[in-house]
Amino acid sequence: MAPLDFVYPKHLAKLTRDIFDGDYDKEVSPFAFDDDFEDSEIMALFYENYTANSTQKFFHYKYGIAVQLLKLVNVDETNEQMTVVMEFVQSWKDRRLTWDKKKYGNIGKITTRLEKVWSLPFIAYGASEVVEHRDQNYRTAAVYDNGEIMAQIPLRLTTNCKMNMIDFPFDTQICEIRVGLPLQSSHTFNINIILPEHILASCKLGNSAWDIVNISYGQQVVYYDDILFDNDKHAVVKLHLKRNPMFYMYMIVLPTFIINTVSIAGVFMKDIYKMDRLSVGMTHIMTMTFILTLIADKLPKTEQIPLLGQYIIFGLCTMMVAMVCSTYVKKIANFSQNHLLSTRSVFGERLRKFVVIQLRQIVHIVFQSINLFSVLYIIYRMACFEQLYAKTNCSQKMPTMDVIPEIDPRGDLKHH
Repeated sequence: MAPLDFVYPKHLAKLTRDIFDGDYDKEVSPFAFDDDFEDSEIMALFYENYTANSTQKFFHYKYGIAVQLLKLVNVDETNEQMTVVMEFVQSWKDRRLTWDKKKYGNIGKITTRLEKVWSLPFIAYGASEVVEHRDQNYRTAAVYDNGEIMAQIPLRLTTNCKMNMIDFPFDTQICEIRVGLPLQSSHTFNINIILPEHILASCKLGNSAWDIVNISYGQQVVYYDDILFDNDKHAVVKLHLKRNPMFYMYMIVLPTFIINTVSIAGVFMKDIYKMDRLSVGMTHIMTMTFILTLIADKLPKTEQIPLLGQYIIFGLCTMMVAMVCSTYVKKIANFSQNHLLSTRSVFGERLRKFVVIQLRQIVHIVFQSINLFSVLYIIYRMACFEQLYAKTNCSQKMPTMDVIPEIDPRGDLKHH
């Protein structure tokens, strides 16, 4: 008996020659059948629910996508884009690449270069950049004896994502990854997308700025009301992203609160001159404008003012009103000092002391309270935001299996 390490390569070489050196042509699609094709054996191979008595004239070949790796790289709010690294595994069937295992040493699977087989050219819809990391020389495919082919594709994908920034920095975003088969009739194939449990339950899919708190996926059909375009099927993965807001809390909210507090105290100081109040106010305005510019560089240019921007603008307006009030309090105090100083009544003396001493302190406390309440509101929003997504721990995270509607350009939504 020949050694096993000799017999196996011998069968493998013969099998490879038989299936690739014969009539197989990698340039020809295996799915070019007409509408009346009724070979029950082939129909049963590719169409899941087919029976010999079926009245179906179209067969469905099965195209599968499994996501082995998913990692969020970056979210570009200004350009409204999301970048992820993904590891796809494609699977489809080519009936020309089948063999009898018994004739080839019970070999049920071979690995070959992807360029030797006909492959489905899938695309990512709505993507501005798709980069395949693997070199052409290292792209391989696994071929099974039943004709099933599996190919692994590592991608860096940048896709467009509409951003809603009204609650920034306590915002969540839902971004889609949408892949499909261009120019393939939607009547002839089904897309089956699979995300394994280790991805769905992972807490480490995001980056330092964003967490992925939920993933939903499914198949979506896009209807075109035009005879020149066939309906299209997409495999859709929705990522629910949650921002980590602590960076903005200690880099923007805390400094803004301190600047507001010091500036308000400065304009209500006793014996401060008008030019000094103006200098404090102008310094405050320039500082807040600079902070607003930093925020504006991070956000898309929309008509909505985000929550963090509203907080800074509110502090700016509070400071401007405080400057005006401090000026009038000073004038009232001077007027009271001149007209009530000579009074000999107890009420007049108390009124003079209240206006000269206590009124400035009361107005100062009012504006400092407004400043304090505004930052407490931001802290409250952050606490509610974190509490909302802290109820589910990592091991309990499961996908939300959304019923993804089919899109009709005429405005109608159809459901499976």
